[in-house]
Amino acid sequence: MRKLVLYFIVFISLTLTSCSSSKKLASNVKDYNVQTMGVGIDGTYLINVTDYFKTTDERVYLDGLKKDAVHCVIYSGIPAGNGSIKQPALLNNDTRIEGNEEALNQFFEQKLYLNFINSIVNSSKTIVRVKDSKDYKISVTMSVNKDELRNYLIDNNIIKSLNYLF
Repeated sequence: MRKLVLYFIVFISLTLTSCSSSKKLASNVKDYNVQTMGVGIDGTYLINVTDYFKTTDERVYLDGLKKDAVHCVIYSGIPAGNGSIKQPALLNNDTRIEGNEEALNQFFEQKLYLNFINSIVNSSKTIVRVKDSKDYKISVTMSVNKDELRNYLIDNNIIKSLNYLF
């Protein structure tokens, strides 16, 4: 009888774990894709940002894509492409000022990142429903003002100025 109960528990455990979904949902950890469209004048990046959302409400997904774009410039940098070289992240081990995590959290919570998006190319907008899901894969090309963003981060003691190199 004990063996039967043990087999039953193992069977149920295996069934439950094999039925769990590994698909990324919009509410989980942010995982966006950025493609370089070019580097503009006056310290701007033109990038195409793609992410997954549960809605096609323009206010919701544009805000999310703008956040992704600024997040990428700060933390990841811009990948090479379309005739431009890879642009490094503004925040790295050399430029990081310890204790800046709270200031960066406030920066994103207060939606201050919206000040650094110059323009959105509306003709670049694509919305595709993900098969067998309620999510939408949405892409938009936008311009991010990297120089103003760098100055803001320096002024608020989040990153070191470029003077630390000299």
